[in-house]
Amino acid sequence: MAPDDLPIIPVIDLGAAPCDHLAALAPDKVQMLAAAGRALTTAPVQAWMDRRSKTWLNRNVTPYKAEIDRVAALPGISGVYALNISTEWACSSMVHGGRLMRTLDWPLHGMGPSLTVTRHDAAVGAWWQATWPGFVGVLTGMAPGRFAASYNQPPIRRRSGIKPLDWVIERIGVDRRTAIPPTHLLRQVFEKARNFDEAATMLRETELAIPALFSLAGADGQSVVIERLETRARLRPGPVAIANHWPSLAESPPDWPAGWLRGVDSGGRFRDACVVAGNLTALPDRFDWLQYPILNKYSRLAAMMDCVAGTFVVQGLEQQGQSAVPATQILRLEGLKPRA
Repeated sequence: MAPDDLPIIPVIDLGAAPCDHLAALAPDKVQMLAAAGRALTTAPVQAWMDRRSKTWLNRNVTPYKAEIDRVAALPGISGVYALNISTEWACSSMVHGGRLMRTLDWPLHGMGPSLTVTRHDAAVGAWWQATWPGFVGVLTGMAPGRFAASYNQPPIRRRSGIKPLDWVIERIGVDRRTAIPPTHLLRQVFEKARNFDEAATMLRETELAIPALFSLAGADGQSVVIERLETRARLRPGPVAIANHWPSLAESPPDWPAGWLRGVDSGGRFRDACVVAGNLTALPDRFDWLQYPILNKYSRLAAMMDCVAGTFVVQGLEQQGQSAVPATQILRLEGLKPRA
């Protein structure tokens, strides 16, 4: 398909409306993602995951449970609870100064063309995110004049030496916790933090339901990757990159857990992303940096953000063979302002 024939990423101004309003505007996209989830996991497994996820959210401290309930109540929608606390997203992120670049990998088909950019009002200033209808957390966002930030999935704790068993042990541990999920915390950061320092403090100190990797770039030129356990944090000042593993256990405290790498060649993605981050003196004009393994068959989103200039560039991706190809036209928003 020629670039000009690809779908255009919609930009929706939600103003002060909650994120579930996007699902009401595009229920067909929510249904498509739910169907893709069933195809990946089977309908019985998705239904079981959905029930478990709903039960967990009922006792969780997230302020966004009612929004997920409203999405789940839409006619013909299923699997919404599982989607919203499914954090098996593999990603690569790079920060340098006020700039952040990232990819997001996930095996669900149809995510690329369903990508949506939304604008939000908050008392501390407007912010934008790349998202999907039905998802109420934040994975990739920018607040002009404040910061840009993204979430990466951390490694699975290595406990037994058998990865599938360690995944089960990790899920059991999550089921016992009631702290906020990382993607919901990141949304709170965009809604409440006035600057880089406040955002970093929230991401560093707020107790989490599960470990997380956050990338943060500030309008004051600061940048950092925050590696999180549930109640502890480790910071890597920019320019820096992250994939889906702890980069160096040699630098970790003695009780920092070893972990299984996630996604396609996490070590290779980290290596190449570090090179990109080190040279990130300005946002590239194109997505030429999207090369294997940063670009792989599971890549569904590529984004570039500059919170100083107010630039947000994003493109949806879909699998084709053993790689991913553009699924949307490139959306370039420039001169975004903190206030309307």
